[in-house]
Amino acid sequence: MKKIGIIMTFVALFAATSCGTLSNVSDTAAATSGTACARALVSLRASQKAGTLSVTNVSDISNMLIVINAYNTLKANKGNNNFRKSFAAGMVAGGSGIITNSNVNTIINVLLATNGLGTLNSNNISSSNNSTQTFSTVLDTMK
Repeated sequence: MKKIGIIMTFVALFAATSCGTLSNVSDTAAATSGTACARALVSLRASQKAGTLSVTNVSDISNMLIVINAYNTLKANKGNNNFRKSFAAGMVAGGSGIITNSNVNTIINVLLATNGLGTLNSNNISSSNNSTQTFSTVLDTMK
């Protein structure tokens, strides 16, 4: 688990978004969280398309944990419209053309409605039998 913590630190550093990139957002923390979430989802989608999405892959686990953290933050702020708009803008910015203005709200809604994300964490993600299935639900909306 210590390895995952170290990896998560490096992933978070590389996933951080410049404030200048998203200058029109009102909540830069939400935008940064959205950008990190989008980048992780795009990477997980690539693993899924390659048929290698797995909880034994450290990169996939790291990306799953980023999405879980973003999900928890988003869920805690789901009633805050400024947060949600900034989170969505961040997702579009980090979505590599896969997450766009036309599908971002659908992805956010599916993310919030996905059963199981709230119960996954760094302690149980590797041992949970339905971790990849839970993420596949969200990833399928990105096709």
